[in-house]
Amino acid sequence: MKSLFFVLLTLLFLPAQAESVGVISVSVGEVSWYRAGNELRLQRGDAVEQGDKVSTGRNARLVLKMNEGSVITLGADTSVQLSEWQYAAGSDNNSARLEFVEGAFRFITGLITRQADPQLTVTTPAATIGIRGTDFWGGYLQPDVLDVIMLEGEHKLEIRNDAGVVFINEPGFGVSVVAGESPRQPLKWGEEKVQRAVRSVSLP
Repeated sequence: MKSLFFVLLTLLFLPAQAESVGVISVSVGEVSWYRAGNELRLQRGDAVEQGDKVSTGRNARLVLKMNEGSVITLGADTSVQLSEWQYAAGSDNNSARLEFVEGAFRFITGLITRQADPQLTVTTPAATIGIRGTDFWGGYLQPDVLDVIMLEGEHKLEIRNDAGVVFINEPGFGVSVVAGESPRQPLKWGEEKVQRAVRSVSLP
């Protein structure tokens, strides 16, 4: 009886199993994954969790399919942390935050933005991107200049830092931001620049 008691007591104080917030849909090339300070070897089909950090190597690609349908694609030499991902079907309190450090990414939003006041952001060294539901790309096509373009969608993107804020309201328009400076006004991107951005996250 005492043995059973101690077993139950031990189980009570075991850490709770972290909840999956998505899965790895595609993994190509060298990908380093970190969870709670530990490096993991994850592959296609494995679960991802809130708080995970990931870095891709040269020529690598990674596609994450999140639990509510969002698709996040990372290009080569990219570092991102899934700092927050809280989603429950039917809730108006869903929220998510990604921390993007370097590289390039594409984000196609799912159900997490389908609420009255979407709380989905991507923080970067240059600015914070506020998302209300769209398909957009962000990354560095040149050193120290963050570019963001809306590829498809009807809902605006907010690009904000301490120096100012601008909005992208139309597909094909993009914004450039240098850390410490106000985001530049949106401009229609030429086809060559759009293709450079898309190729940076396209699967080989």
